[in-house]
Formats: sequence, C-alpha cells, structure tokens
Amino acid sequence: MSYEIGTSRPVHMIYQNVDYDDYTENDDLMDIYLWKPSSIGKTTRSKISNQGVISKKRKKNYKKPNTTERKGLVTSRVGQGYYRQQIIEKWGGKCPVTGINIKSILISSHIVPWSESNDEERLDVENGILLSPLFDSLFDRHIISFRDTGEILVSKNVNKDNLERLGLNDHIKIEISKGMKKYLKKHRKKFEELSENNDE
Repeated sequence: MSYEIGTSRPVHMIYQNVDYDDYTENDDLMDIYLWKPSSIGKTTRSKISNQGVISKKRKKNYKKPNTTERKGLVTSRVGQGYYRQQIIEKWGGKCPVTGINIKSILISSHIVPWSESNDEERLDVENGILLSPLFDSLFDRHIISFRDTGEILVSKNVNKDNLERLGLNDHIKIEISKGMKKYLKKHRKKFEELSENNDE
C-alpha cells in the first residue's frame, strides 16, 4: 500500500493486489489489470506511479517460454506473465503493423532475443513489440526490421510475389519510442547481415 503525502483528498491510497495472477490467460482479467482512468476518459492527479517498476520477486519468477509456446500460433504466448501484460499495455492491446487486437494470438516479441539479452533487457518493456504471429515470425527471423523513425525494412531476399503474399509494402510504419532505438539498432545489424549473406 502506498499513501500520497500532501494529497488534498481525504483518502488516496494505492494497493498492490497480492492475488495478482502473472500468468493469467483470461483476457477479461487482463483487461481489469490493465485498466486506467484514461480507459473511460478520466484522468488521475496521483503522483504515485508504479508503472515499469518490477519487483525482485517478479524477476525471479519470470520464466523463459518453451519452444512450443514460441512456435504455436494459437497458444503462443512469448513473454507470458507480467512482461507480456506490460507489452500489451504499451501497444494498446493490438499489433502496430496489422491492427489485430486478438490478445490470445498476439506475441510479445523481444527485439533483441532472450538469448542475447541480459536480465534487465529481458524484462525491459522497451525491448518488446506486440506482433501478430506472421509479423512476429518475420521479425524474429530478421526478414523485416524497423528504422528508428518506424518505417519497415524488408529483406532484399524476399521476391516480389512473396512481398505481395505477405502484405509487405513501404507504407508500413509503427510508432517507435526512444527506449526502443538501442534494441532496434542491434536488430537491424543482424537484419543487414542476413540480407547480405542469405539467399531466399
């Protein structure tokens, strides 16, 4: 529980829910967890914010997703738990490329892969993009990447026919936050290396 010193309101406290389920697959419950006053057009004047604060307990309990979770289109939930919920919140519950908002199939994709990230980077919300399965697969394999300004980059190894089939074009652009840029720089480096060296 946190109490805001100096508040003019008789009671203004923030509580932490001890029954918070980090690994819920219930979209309705997730909507409650991610609810904010802005969801109904209201604002809050509270100076207390725990956004982005990750406790040691959450870090310790964070589990690397297994191969089945990573590859399945229906059950894939990379970054399950608190991290996934934070990614969903950051991206407004939808894929920034397609606009798809079916949470059960959206994937919280790491920009710099788990295996190449340190403990802080693995849980850094700036190191994540919420993507539909197709675009997560393209991004994960470095077939696509993004500029710091948000424009999509597509590997030159993808031929014209596949560009059309995949729905890839120069008009695709996503919003990039400042914190994402250092991760995208690393992603683009591998993207460029693979574009130069791989055949389609």
